[in-house]
Amino acid sequence: MSQVYLDPSALLLPPASPADDADELVAPGAHDAVEHLVDAGFEVVLLGDDAAATAELPTAVRHAPELPEHLDADAWYLTGEPYPSFGRPRGGTTVLVGPRRPQGKVPLPRFDLESRDLTAAAMEILTRDAMA
Repeated sequence: MSQVYLDPSALLLPPASPADDADELVAPGAHDAVEHLVDAGFEVVLLGDDAAATAELPTAVRHAPELPEHLDADAWYLTGEPYPSFGRPRGGTTVLVGPRRPQGKVPLPRFDLESRDLTAAAMEILTRDAMA
């Protein structure tokens, strides 16, 4: 069974502005995307303890305090942050979820894939799994 590790930042809508202190909201379609992964036989693991994201997810989602140092070759790590608080694992496939960020003077770190939202990331995972 393949694992999909979810950084809570992949589930939440980004704030409208960096100074915005509004409550974080779970992105539309996030629950369905995670449910499709669970139904396809993936073990979905939510990292950390984010109550806002947890309330919106299927009950089959497991929780872990941190990301393993090394992921299996068929594992996935989804994050919404270019510099994730859980670090960058070795192995597996890393996916940056969310709108593209503009390039600055220093380029953003590389990810194996980028997707516009969690639904697109789940579709990519399911497609690659079906084609394997």
